[in-house]
Amino acid sequence: MTSQPWPSEFKKAVARSGYEAAALVYGEREKLPRFIHDLEALELIYGPPDEILSARDMRTYQRWMSDLIVSQDVFLGAEMGLGKTAATLHAINRMLKLGQITQVLVVAPLKVAEETWAAEIAKWRFARGLTYRIVTGTEEERRAALTHPAQITIINRENLPWLQKTLGVRRWKFDMLVYDEASRLKSGRKRSKPKMRADGTMPPKRLTEFGILRRMRFTFKRIVELSGTPSPNGLIDLWGPIFLIDLGYRLGKSMTEYKRRWFFPESRFGDGEKNKPFDHSEAEIMDRIKDIFYSLREEDYLKLPPLNIIDHKVTLSPKEMARYKEFEKQAAMEVRNRAGEREVIEAVNKGVLTGKLLQFANGSMYLGDKFDEETDRKLPRESVKIHEHKLDVLESIMAEAMGKPVMVAYSFQFDKEAIKKRFPYVRIYGESKNDMRDWNAGKIRMLLIHPASAGHGLNFQHGSNISVWYGLTWSAELYRQFMKRLHRSGQKADRVFLHRILTQGTMDMSVVKVLNERQVTQDQITEAVRVRLDGAMAA
Repeated sequence: MTSQPWPSEFKKAVARSGYEAAALVYGEREKLPRFIHDLEALELIYGPPDEILSARDMRTYQRWMSDLIVSQDVFLGAEMGLGKTAATLHAINRMLKLGQITQVLVVAPLKVAEETWAAEIAKWRFARGLTYRIVTGTEEERRAALTHPAQITIINRENLPWLQKTLGVRRWKFDMLVYDEASRLKSGRKRSKPKMRADGTMPPKRLTEFGILRRMRFTFKRIVELSGTPSPNGLIDLWGPIFLIDLGYRLGKSMTEYKRRWFFPESRFGDGEKNKPFDHSEAEIMDRIKDIFYSLREEDYLKLPPLNIIDHKVTLSPKEMARYKEFEKQAAMEVRNRAGEREVIEAVNKGVLTGKLLQFANGSMYLGDKFDEETDRKLPRESVKIHEHKLDVLESIMAEAMGKPVMVAYSFQFDKEAIKKRFPYVRIYGESKNDMRDWNAGKIRMLLIHPASAGHGLNFQHGSNISVWYGLTWSAELYRQFMKRLHRSGQKADRVFLHRILTQGTMDMSVVKVLNERQVTQDQITEAVRVRLDGAMAA
């Protein structure tokens, strides 16, 4: 909690006219608690949690996770819904009381940083006495948050470079790191790969999140890495997270060394080198990291309703399929833009072609980039409509839902615009701060969501049991996370339905194949370090 109590006048103003209005009237200082949360104030604004739980309410495997974190550095690959955040907070509280640590840095995706950690602190009695600050928002708001002392500093990963630059080594007092969704560290790249500017110049290389944490590694007495999908693309993803813990002791001092020892280049395309492990690699790698890498599978500890995956096959007309095949072959297609002018859509390499083919499968395609002649700034991308088959299928799914809320994942901006036009009642996730609350209260008929914006730590399972993939993603991590948004602990329905709208004979079917293969690989890796605790299955 903050050291300064909230004045009663402000509390009354919030109750009377709402937080935003009261903040405007009452002064600048009262805007800060959006980022430096006082629990009393938080609950005044958002309401108290449905239930305040104690340590006795923790499940056996959560207490085991807490013990593990207290005892050692760890990469914890616990599937979504297993309560990683609560277990971590329990461990932090114990370690602070024991004097093992003094300040904790939590790095998380933006929505998780702003909402999930604060909600869990409010939910658990053992965590409610912890002081914390949420360092997000504008630079002014972030700087204001840093002026308030706290045991836990929560920041979104995009602002980590700013934090390191602002504090420097002298003011960097964090002695414990919690990296939420550690698969983000998989590249193991110290500096970014900048993209060429419009004027042809190259921006300077900057330290990545991995690079910053590697530089500041000496300050951390304890490192905890959390992930629901610890290695979404296979063994190659493990080096970065493991290196941050042991500085190369187990898997080598560099990604190059790691690749040289356990992988070989399978093939080379325009989109980069494909590294494939040797037959002996998996057993050797897992044996080296099994003392710091642990996996917990949901099925071992939670009784969940069955997940029914229903595929809806879209069939292109003969003319549309002919255009698709021609574009696939020639990597170019002539279209008319919104002004009726002829333009050619081109794919300059294999990677671009793959993306364009997915766009075609969804029903529209982006035209080439255009720039403002005066400012040389890139203009918003224009798209052209190809077909509406997926919209028709989505309409059928909504009709079958008979008014029950449906969560829909989209891929491209033109998907969002087309769905908004066809379904005027749709709610776009992120456009309102009450999206999650309204969804779980059953007030939203269709919630449209981009999987990258709602991949981590968000609890939507109370609002419905129906979700739809309108357009798939290549990312096994995002795919898995969206699939588990509704199929997780707290879901009360007797079964959960996941609809996938797939265009036959197109890149959609290739994506499905790749996702299935990556899931098999992920399962093989996590199985090698899987933890099964006797008697830990929840009722």
